[in-house]
Amino acid sequence: MARLTALYENNICVDIEIKRENALPLNLLGTGGKNREIAILPKDFDENKHLAVFLGYGMGIAFAEFRKQFPHAPLALVDKENDILETLHFSCPDDVLFINDEDRHNAVKTLTRWQNQNQQKALYPIVNPCYQRLDKDYYGYLRDQATASQKFNFWEKAKYTKFQSSETKLLLISSKYFLMGEVESACKNLGIKYRHIQLNNDELAHSDFVKQLLEEIISFKPDALITLNHLGVDREGVLMDLINKLELPFISWFVDNPHLILYSYEGLTSPYLHIFTWDLDNVPSLKARGFTNVYYLPLGTDATRFQPANKKKLISPSWVSAVSFVGNSMIDKVQKRLDACNLPQKFYDDFFALAGCFIDSPKRIAEKFILEDGKKLFPALIQYYEEHFNTEEKLAFETGMTWEATRVYRLDCVKQILDFNPLLVGDEGWNVFLKNEKRPWRWNEPISYYDELPYFYPHSTINFNCTSMQMKGASNQRILDVPATGSFVLTDYREQMENMFDIGTEIICYNNKEEIPDLVKFYLNHDKEREEVIQKGRERVLKCHTWTHRMDEIIRTMKTFYAQN
Repeated sequence: MARLTALYENNICVDIEIKRENALPLNLLGTGGKNREIAILPKDFDENKHLAVFLGYGMGIAFAEFRKQFPHAPLALVDKENDILETLHFSCPDDVLFINDEDRHNAVKTLTRWQNQNQQKALYPIVNPCYQRLDKDYYGYLRDQATASQKFNFWEKAKYTKFQSSETKLLLISSKYFLMGEVESACKNLGIKYRHIQLNNDELAHSDFVKQLLEEIISFKPDALITLNHLGVDREGVLMDLINKLELPFISWFVDNPHLILYSYEGLTSPYLHIFTWDLDNVPSLKARGFTNVYYLPLGTDATRFQPANKKKLISPSWVSAVSFVGNSMIDKVQKRLDACNLPQKFYDDFFALAGCFIDSPKRIAEKFILEDGKKLFPALIQYYEEHFNTEEKLAFETGMTWEATRVYRLDCVKQILDFNPLLVGDEGWNVFLKNEKRPWRWNEPISYYDELPYFYPHSTINFNCTSMQMKGASNQRILDVPATGSFVLTDYREQMENMFDIGTEIICYNNKEEIPDLVKFYLNHDKEREEVIQKGRERVLKCHTWTHRMDEIIRTMKTFYAQN
């Protein structure tokens, strides 16, 4: 702990001595007194170009003098040394941004937002040397971040035309998300130039990311920034502020349910934000939430990874099956969501009953179903949901209800294939739900999407599919990946499949679970008919439904938009 001693001359505090454990004492001014602090004032400050940021109040002498010289210049003060401020009886003027946050990254976020609100002028750090010695990691970091903003006038340089050239350039947010490799391959196939900005901690507003983003914009001049599933976009809105000021198109490509992701981002929209979602049902509901640029874009497949040649690879004999299903039982997923929303046990029965009702409801958006049907069916449960849950808990509840509906629906469908000794690939939950089943069936632990699944599909005569309840009108990726391997898929009908396949010739669907056994039996025993569907389905996928097709549609959509605006 440091001890502070105020040093007075003629009843005026002229310095503060800071005595620290295991270190020599420090003086805020020391030798040179007032003149030493006045010396930190900038000689080349231009209020038309710069925003002054005092890093440490010191004795307040330079601070007061600066305000006299530039009475109308916006001013920020960063000082977390509360003991010094208290000794000086400091009170921040109303027109000064005072940052007292102990977290240096939060301090940078606040400065970035302030900078955006003040015409994006360069931050000009005015550094009190003593504060660098007090906490170099904190004040030195802020000094470096502020100094970096002076190196280039990116705001003017960023104002270039987008999607007007025949050559398209994209800035990809690199992460461990499983489809980023497919995005890269699609860019290469289409001749799109791309670069990466690395996302290390799922937080786009992190100052290192912002610095890298701005540098790449100046050097690369991309037509757009692109991310998957809004990954890492900060809820504080720093990134959206930057996007608006940069006038940079921002493509958020959703391959999961956007409502379960964007729930926490209400109000954080932008005229430069473009959302692509695989579920057509999401378009009107997302627009109703204020996201104006929303487009329907089905899922795709990587036809170089999922291909018929994969059948030639040696695999475990246990993978060979007449009928198989790859999917999670959802047992653990449901419980984790229940734990996350802290739902009292007394409401569990109503929760499970609500999920069961969602299966047959014509409503496709979970939140809408909960607030309308749920309120009528289980008023006490929904009242608790509305009055006691915060945003994150509501999201957990909605996700949990969707997963529970999927669990019940999926189990009912899977039971319809048990007469055919199926192979179920997934978590241990299947062994729990089917432990008393007398009919024979086999279980395999989960397999890798990239390294194993492309080789698994070709070794099942029928790959069975029952879609998650998060996509009541849309279809999942399996109906594309399986045909790409030259294999047969039997799937539940989803309305949006009509936009993708000629149903009955290119893909075979069941409309209800009672149809499943007869369809399985027919296509197991009719090789010619099954092979015709496989051939036509694969032709359709290769012609219309690869990730390259999807990326091409994104680029054409963006070019059309910016040609008209």
